[in-house]
Amino acid sequence: MPKHFLLFFVLITFLNLSAQKMTSKTQNQFVNITNQFSVEDFEKVKSFILKEGNRKTYRNFDNNNPYYDFKKFATYLASDIGQQNINNDPKVSDFNRLTLKDEDQYYEIIIVRNGDIKAKKKGIVNGMLENEVYLTDYGRNDLDKIPNQLIIYFDNMLKLIK
Repeated sequence: MPKHFLLFFVLITFLNLSAQKMTSKTQNQFVNITNQFSVEDFEKVKSFILKEGNRKTYRNFDNNNPYYDFKKFATYLASDIGQQNINNDPKVSDFNRLTLKDEDQYYEIIIVRNGDIKAKKKGIVNGMLENEVYLTDYGRNDLDKIPNQLIIYFDNMLKLIK
């Protein structure tokens, strides 16, 4: 009987440690950047790209993403309903993801608008709040701060569109 108890104890301990690691990873999948790139900033950049940009596919998930080349980096918009709007048609849905790509890195920004959590919009993860903007974990591990280069890119975009 004591061997079964020991085995049970080891199993419970392992499951608790695994759950803690999963929770920690989930918490580090995004960083709130609303103070550096506001909801209004996101909407201005989105409108600018839709008005002044072109179309370009940058990944195998969807096609014809609204695109604008800021020279040092490119920007792409993605539909808030994912592949249900595979051609990223603004008449079908809105855009909640903005990807910035330079020579070395992708930065994925997501806006969470009112009602997006209940509507289960694409890209929203547990812990995000409405009326906020986030940098999400796009191939990096354990996000804990905003890269300095990204702040420079925000400034460049906002200067051009004003």
